Amino acid sequence: MKKIRRKISNARSALSVTTHRHPRLTIILMVLALNVVILLVAAWIALLIDDSFAGFLDAFALGSVTWMLTPNAILEIDQPQTLFLAVLVLIIGLVLFSGTIIALTTNALKDYFEMKRTTSGKVHLKNHILVLNWNSKVPELLADLLHVKSRRVDVLILAETDKREAERAIRQVLEAVPETEHRPRLNVLYKQGDPLSGSELADCSITSAESILVMNKELEETAVESYERSDLNVIKLTLALARLRLPKKPKVIVEIGDYSTRSKIDTIASRFVTSGVEVLAICFDRRLGQIMAQTIIEKAMEDVYLELFSFENSEVYALEDVSFEACLHRHSHALPLERKGNSLFVLAPDNTSKHTLATEAIQAETLSFTPDSERVARHVFLVGENNKKRFIEETFQLYADLHGSEFTAETLSDARDRDFVEKLNALDTPATVLLLSEPNAQSDALDANVIDSLLFLEAHIDNPNVHIIVELLDPKNDTLIKRFNVDNTIISNRLISLLLGKLVLFPETHPFYEDLLTIDPSGSHTDAVAIHTAKVREVLGMETKRTFSSIKAFVAGLIEASGGAFTCLGVLGNDSLEMFTGNLHEQPLALDAEDSLVLLRL
Repeated sequence: MKKIRRKISNARSALSVTTHRHPRLTIILMVLALNVVILLVAAWIALLIDDSFAGFLDAFALGSVTWMLTPNAILEIDQPQTLFLAVLVLIIGLVLFSGTIIALTTNALKDYFEMKRTTSGKVHLKNHILVLNWNSKVPELLADLLHVKSRRVDVLILAETDKREAERAIRQVLEAVPETEHRPRLNVLYKQGDPLSGSELADCSITSAESILVMNKELEETAVESYERSDLNVIKLTLALARLRLPKKPKVIVEIGDYSTRSKIDTIASRFVTSGVEVLAICFDRRLGQIMAQTIIEKAMEDVYLELFSFENSEVYALEDVSFEACLHRHSHALPLERKGNSLFVLAPDNTSKHTLATEAIQAETLSFTPDSERVARHVFLVGENNKKRFIEETFQLYADLHGSEFTAETLSDARDRDFVEKLNALDTPATVLLLSEPNAQSDALDANVIDSLLFLEAHIDNPNVHIIVELLDPKNDTLIKRFNVDNTIISNRLISLLLGKLVLFPETHPFYEDLLTIDPSGSHTDAVAIHTAKVREVLGMETKRTFSSIKAFVAGLIEASGGAFTCLGVLGNDSLEMFTGNLHEQPLALDAEDSLVLLRL
């Protein structure tokens, strides 16, 4: 008896395991087995009550099986007992077999539609951008990709954030972008899942991805703790990617919060299973700190960087095996900026037009050029606490050492301090107040501390020498502070998202942006590849308006007159920035003495 019980227990255990692993298949097999038993029993009963059957096989084939599979066959039965048995077999077959199959099929279709709704399961894509993790920069990145003119862009996002919440954020940002003819070129998919899961990565067609973007997770903690934990997450993700075979050798861009994490990512990059995978670890807070410091020094810098990073108008591309002089005089749609190795970085409308050649070489205009002094003095108050503050202070120090400028930077945690207000109102020299946003606030409270501080300062500051610059994370809040007395608004997420888009699609331009955003990048005590603005009257000695035959002729003349030290990227006039774009060989250029030139030090 114990052996029988043990065998029954083992059978139940095996059946339970099989049912758990293959529930649908197990149920179907059980139903089939039950129906076979019912058909065999029905055939045996039919043989007993109906003499028309020659034997058991005859009763099984022409009786119970026929009754179940061919319902019309019961109409030919005359004997009441046999008719009752046939109807019973038919009903049991409909309920047990057909009903079960219909239920399982319906459930399978429901699961399939739910899988497609949540984008679970395998997503088949090729040459796409795979974004791992979610933060507030991702929607802005997608908004800028709408302006890519040269190609179709497919983006797949894999993150643990709720799909509906993420899609709502994406939809809000994309709907705010004016309609463009390029909008159909962008295709965005969101897949909710764990980026550290190998199966989830495989379902994202990671082996066919052209670029992989590892974003920092947003954590609602204090700044220091969140950067340490978010960097730990991207380190784990990069390690997970290093174990995979990536035959397309995608470009991997990793967002880090702490600059010291860069060396760790570089170490992991050398251990990728697939050799040739390019990994860039970028501390975007460091980049933002540099941009914000330069914006404090020169108000127009944010607008210049927005133009350079965006896919609208012209942006930076790499032109291979072309000399600076050849591009300057023969490439009609490209403006040479910097040469590094075999790559010449140029300003061009897109990655195709940079190759366009003019029928004739340009002739430089005759100009006189007097370099202006970049020495400045600033008294700056940094209000708030985030990871960018130390990079702002570092940039100030580098700029002061390089140009002999004087910066007095003070920090405080809260602008709503009576002593601070009295100090600002008593200043008789210009001063700048930079309100820093809290990066780890909840999504519905982004920039709340900045708006609160701004309201307080607006009510209590009456000194015209005080200039306020505001950092915002959410672009939607920009419209809320337009009527305040703010000199400049720096939208961090927009700037970084634009730069992200450039680096994801054109990572070869990274060395140019590294030089551009870093003061004294070579350590030679020269700030090469640096942008500043200068009055036309001061550097060109012009007192009246002058029209040049073409933009390229003017730029070539400026480069010659400055001894190859400067080129020009655009013109700032009446608070309107116009960066050079289009056919530079044919567009004339009119300059007023009060206009400002956007100069790039070569």
